[in-house]
Amino acid sequence: MNDKFNVIQVGLGSMGKIVAKLLLKRKNINLKAVIDIDPTLEGKNLSEILDFNSTNLEVKINLTEILSQGDIDIVFIATSSSLKKIVPLIKEALNSNCNVLSLCEELSFPYKNYPKISEELNNLAESKKLTIIGTGINPGYLMDLLPIVLTAPCQEISSIKVTRMMNSGKRRESFQRKIGTCLKIEEFYEKINKKEITGHVGLTQSIEMIVSALGIDYDEIHEFTPKAIIADKDIITSYGGKVPKGYVCGLSSKAVANKEKKEIISLNFIAYAGEHEEYDSIEIEGIPHLHQKIIGGVHGDIGTAALVANLIPKVVSAKPGLLTMKDLPIPCYTANVWKN
Repeated sequence: MNDKFNVIQVGLGSMGKIVAKLLLKRKNINLKAVIDIDPTLEGKNLSEILDFNSTNLEVKINLTEILSQGDIDIVFIATSSSLKKIVPLIKEALNSNCNVLSLCEELSFPYKNYPKISEELNNLAESKKLTIIGTGINPGYLMDLLPIVLTAPCQEISSIKVTRMMNSGKRRESFQRKIGTCLKIEEFYEKINKKEITGHVGLTQSIEMIVSALGIDYDEIHEFTPKAIIADKDIITSYGGKVPKGYVCGLSSKAVANKEKKEIISLNFIAYAGEHEEYDSIEIEGIPHLHQKIIGGVHGDIGTAALVANLIPKVVSAKPGLLTMKDLPIPCYTANVWKN
């Protein structure tokens, strides 16, 4: 008999809604509950929120109550980019004998920035024989795991350069706000300095995953302050918003790992509204020289939701502990993989 994977989702923001809709469509996944702290959502039918008629689930506000019912394989957390903020949720899930999967960018490779938290979570997960992992399209796949896998046929490697070029005007409104869309240039840098907007989070974690997997020796990892990209004409986004000429339409971010003043790892994240080429590119200098370019790029929202759904069977069967994407069995499409 084929059993479904039982999942609780915590967080119903813009990305959480996209993930929830996909989880409801997967025949091998049983979304047993959705939790959100927003009191205005409590008791609302998920079918209304998602415009998806095939569910009678109501949004709950109390995770502890749902966990007490037992028989949950994974708690999926989509609430924050900050590891410190989601630690209590992770511990509560583990203590209720549930694996943890999260979109928290800082969880994608937490060992260097949060060594004590990482050790504590790893010890708890191992003691419970459970797994914790942070994932996403990026960090988690395009700018770290995929470059790692592409090095397999290389005899030698001297450098890796990854570029993600996106038309942010096609992305959800919350993402556009996150990268400063429609701000004046002085407002953009003021908000960047105050951390009121973060731009892309996770470039440092992606580099740390790459150098860890490949055993690359480096002197330092440096992440540069994001730079504003200014609209050279009025731009209409896919959500009906308008970016006036002269205003910020997106940003570019860069992080590098240096060795003897040479960039041995370079990650470039560029996202701005407007008609321009979209792609994901990985260049590996070595023997042989490799260059992979995904024409059109991978849509971040679609890809992130797919990674969550596809990883659920992988995480349930993974070795226990606090893992990263490089530690899992090869990620792949798993809609036809069942619990038993």
